[in-house]
Amino acid sequence: MAAPKSRGKTSRKPTETRASKDPGVSWLQMASSQDVPSGPGWAHIAFWSLATVALMWMLFTALQTGINGDDRMQNEYEQALISWYSTGGSDTTALNLPQTKMHYYGGVFEVLSGATNRLLGKDSPDQPGYHTVRHVWNALFGWLGILFIGLTGMLLGGWRLGLLALGMAFLSPRFVGHGVMNPKDIPFAAGYVVSLYFILRWLKEMPRPGWKTLLGLALGIGLAIGVRSGGLLLVAILGLFGGLHFIGKYGLSGLTRESRQAGRYLWYGLIPVAGGLVITLAFWPFALQSPVAHIRESLAELSNYGVNIRLLFNGDMVFAQSLPWDYLPRWVLVTVPLFILAGWLLGLGFLRRLIQRFGTLPILLLGFAFLFPFVYVIYKDSTLYDGWRHLIFPYTAGVVLAAMGWEALGSAWPERPWFTPVVLGLAGVLALDPITHMVRNPGLQYVYFNPIQGGMKGALGQYETDYWGLSVRQGLEWLEAEGVIYPGMENEVRVASNFAYPLEKYVHRYGGKVKPVYVRYRQRHDAAWDYGLFQSRFVDGSYIRAGSWPPPNTVHTIDVSGTPVLAIMRNEDQTAFEGISLQKQNRFDEAIPLLEQAVARVPGDEVAWSALAFCYLNTGQWDKTRDALDKTLAIEPESITALNYYGLYHANQNQIDQAIDAFQKAVRLQDNNFFAYYYLATLELQRRNLSAALEYGKQAVNHNPRFAGAYELVAQIYEAMGDARNAQAYRQAVSQIK
Repeated sequence: MAAPKSRGKTSRKPTETRASKDPGVSWLQMASSQDVPSGPGWAHIAFWSLATVALMWMLFTALQTGINGDDRMQNEYEQALISWYSTGGSDTTALNLPQTKMHYYGGVFEVLSGATNRLLGKDSPDQPGYHTVRHVWNALFGWLGILFIGLTGMLLGGWRLGLLALGMAFLSPRFVGHGVMNPKDIPFAAGYVVSLYFILRWLKEMPRPGWKTLLGLALGIGLAIGVRSGGLLLVAILGLFGGLHFIGKYGLSGLTRESRQAGRYLWYGLIPVAGGLVITLAFWPFALQSPVAHIRESLAELSNYGVNIRLLFNGDMVFAQSLPWDYLPRWVLVTVPLFILAGWLLGLGFLRRLIQRFGTLPILLLGFAFLFPFVYVIYKDSTLYDGWRHLIFPYTAGVVLAAMGWEALGSAWPERPWFTPVVLGLAGVLALDPITHMVRNPGLQYVYFNPIQGGMKGALGQYETDYWGLSVRQGLEWLEAEGVIYPGMENEVRVASNFAYPLEKYVHRYGGKVKPVYVRYRQRHDAAWDYGLFQSRFVDGSYIRAGSWPPPNTVHTIDVSGTPVLAIMRNEDQTAFEGISLQKQNRFDEAIPLLEQAVARVPGDEVAWSALAFCYLNTGQWDKTRDALDKTLAIEPESITALNYYGLYHANQNQIDQAIDAFQKAVRLQDNNFFAYYYLATLELQRRNLSAALEYGKQAVNHNPRFAGAYELVAQIYEAMGDARNAQAYRQAVSQIK
């Protein structure tokens, strides 16, 4: 028995020896695993100790974190999926959710959290603890991502590098904050980095990867695609770098000369991909109906997601479908910890050393996995919003690269024993800011800006802060602490917010006595309420920078690192609501005294001032109109409503140039402002500037296809141009609308 065993060993050695001596191998070979210690060692113990601390912290903060604004869609999908499974597929709601389009997403997270809730007897999102279960699952996925960031570092450079990567991931507030409440992007990121880890293991073990590696890779791919169809990128990464590994080892001629080995690469690549797809289909009923067609349909739909909300970015309001090219890079620059940015710079500076230490292929793979998604999204001019949360997944590879950069610096001068501790001390100093933020704000960790932006104080009025409305929970907790609301209360209290879903779910505990009211901040007087919980979401940066938010009738703020993210407002009376209600009914004379009372009580109420200006405008009180509009713009310098009204004011004064200037400024601030386009067309028609009038008129039609008046106006412009055919076409369009 001994002889055959010996022959088996010697039969493999020549191949390995030839590969190691082949001059074509060095540029693509994997780094040796000799740096990975076999025994525990101090770094090994520290790694698992820190991983345990990270798990405990994430579970703790998951219980402190509020419901996010997207949970409504997720919960609807979760309920539909559980119903599909529990009814044996007879309830087909999960196969088509046209409003939210959630059926285009895989259901791994929803099935797991939904099944857990069902086992615990929590069948409805209205039940206490339902969202806690979801947050716990989210924390487990977030921790899985952090753990495998560390394990990827360990795989490539040993336990010390693994510990460094783990710590850098754990001290990334945006990642950890999303990790406890973001059920879309975090499970996908976890699947992504798990897959990257096992792809690297697969490459190290080829041409005979172990079954654990194949199983782990299948699970990673299944998790990623089972959350979002974009996880197919991992299949491309496996194919690309598997091919490069083969070519580096055997050369291009190996495709024919080493056909058996080429077959191994193909076979051992197909096994985890097929396994991953089986896992995906098990959790995704929509894809299960027609795997190829429906996954392709999901990719097409999610790559052109039709959201076009206004966003605060770098002080300006921009639209999600018309973002400047630097939207992603700038968000990353001001929100990742400084030690990550420094690690990336160090990695570039020590690139040759990194290649020598870790091998070219791992650096290429991690660099591609990190940079390609960002470059592709920028190149495709994709719709984005809420910073870089949609690209949390490549950040996992970026953290490993940053850790490599610090490792390269720390080991640059081994002859100086004091140098490595100094480097680690410097990294520790840079980590103090995110650590302080996380400890001070356990329920709002994701709202983090680094010192480049001046922290939270520097971000206010420049970027979105609590864009998911988590602070609604803290707002209600403050009202309860003040005795305004409490379980068993007898009198009704109306609480308004611009984040309806979290508010609705949290007020169930008050026995129906707290009436939730959804209203947008700019239209906050369109409903009657007693207390308001308003984020600065969708509020113009100029308004915030002018000191108008939080507004004057704020009784308390929920702060992150000393900067307000939620204003708790008290409505002492309903004069503004009553006045605006009358204004909308064109009862201007009756509305004016009520609105005058409202602005006398709260002089900083730009909504009431704007409504009052409109009433003055419609009653011919020109001086008062101008004064009210000036007051509005002093509070909200970029008020589109006020600029529109100023255009009407100047037009009524026959000040055509000033009117056009006001409307043009309004459309520069909001390029879908059909109201302003309509009046610009009207004014240019009066000036007989027909080409400009036609362009403005068509813009009004494009931005509001149901606006019959815009079609009539364009028809008039065509008639003035002597184009009867087009004039008739637009008039026919009017009849179809009516």
